[in-house]
Amino acid sequence: MEPDTGGRSGDRGWWIGLGIIVLAGLALRVAYVWFFRRGIDLQGDPVYYHDAANLLADGKGFINPFAYEEGRTVQGADHPPLYIVYLALFSVLGLRSVTAHLLASCLLGAAAVGVGGLAGREVAGRRAGWLTAGLMAVYPNVWRFDGMVLSETMVIFTVMLTVLLAYRCWRAPSGLALAWVGLSAAASTLARSELGLLLPLLVVPLAVGTARRLGRPVWRLIVAGIGAAGVLLVPWVVFNLVRFDRPVLLSSQMEVTLAVSNCESVYYGDLIGYWDLRCGREILDRHQIRAEFSEAEAQRALLEDTLRYMGDHRSRIPTVIAARVGRITGVFRPRQQIDIDVGAELFPRRVMEAATISYWLLVPFAIAGAVVLRRRRVPLYPVLAPGITVLITVVLFYSSMRFRATAEGPLCLLAAVGATALVSRWWPEERAPAWDGPAAGPGASHQDDQSERDARSGANAAITS
Repeated sequence: MEPDTGGRSGDRGWWIGLGIIVLAGLALRVAYVWFFRRGIDLQGDPVYYHDAANLLADGKGFINPFAYEEGRTVQGADHPPLYIVYLALFSVLGLRSVTAHLLASCLLGAAAVGVGGLAGREVAGRRAGWLTAGLMAVYPNVWRFDGMVLSETMVIFTVMLTVLLAYRCWRAPSGLALAWVGLSAAASTLARSELGLLLPLLVVPLAVGTARRLGRPVWRLIVAGIGAAGVLLVPWVVFNLVRFDRPVLLSSQMEVTLAVSNCESVYYGDLIGYWDLRCGREILDRHQIRAEFSEAEAQRALLEDTLRYMGDHRSRIPTVIAARVGRITGVFRPRQQIDIDVGAELFPRRVMEAATISYWLLVPFAIAGAVVLRRRRVPLYPVLAPGITVLITVVLFYSSMRFRATAEGPLCLLAAVGATALVSRWWPEERAPAWDGPAAGPGASHQDDQSERDARSGANAAITS
């Protein structure tokens, strides 16, 4: 049966339904910003994004806004540029206030809802598409970032776009489709640098599968995907290599990130597995350095002292890693994590409590969704790769609920698949989704094609019966 996907169907009713869900998601976000976040005092990273966007719009380039407030012009790459550029587009139009940037983030969040709906439909049909969009519209772990001027809003959008394009490439494999996936993964990397892991975890496996289906050399398809990603990434990397007096690729946060996540309070104290900004400042004070964390002298001191500390306490590292993974999965000190997100990250307590409860409500359905896709022989790695990047990042650095934003959209998609499969047992979809997979390559036989179709039909029948 021909897959029922949004990109190939003229189903006006489905598109109207998706539009209503997107508008509802936008209304929720705007109401949250207007009634609860308007005029808030930003701190930390939100200040950086907000001020950096305005400075970029003023023609100052990518400079450190904290140093600029002190009368110094210092090149800045504390964060990758995509979200800053997005906000700067509104600043150029005169929309420069914190509230304006929050509302701009709401638009991006609503766009993520729409892309999530398309991804859900691509994977599991009309009903799953609507439900994916609906979950992303109301799930607090998605919309809460739209009220904080944080790049996680951009991350959720670009990650879901990458998932959508990956599944479309698997259905209709081609070098061009793979290049689009590479571009989208690169855009995610320019939103948060650790998402460069999507290139080996998603783009490369997809290239291997595409090469097998098309009967082309694997290396050519890998070059197509990674090369397309390079179109977006290389200019930023070269720009950084030219303007800094030390090697900086995507961002300049590596040293300070290691410093605040490998010290006494996060190895042995109550903050085990989290991070503590005081650790970095203590290192600079010990060396009598009064520069910003991102400046060369500070970076050298941070890295040297941190590596020395890790070496002296290496027996503690496995315990710390376990705490990091426990925090990000919500099984280790969840109440304390809520307190941290309220006190340090400045999210409203009720929002964080709702986010924690709703996360645990979604997890069982997401696990069921993964099982359903596995039985339907739908590849899982495009929707699991974002979550794997979160785990790798947490293991290497520290645990923060902000990191999990990368996986929240895919979590909604898997939960939608699981829920719709359950509902379909009693209320079958009129046009039930089928995964016919990509066209076979030139070397595949007709018998192989038929056996694959029979196997898929049997799996789908077993699920919906």
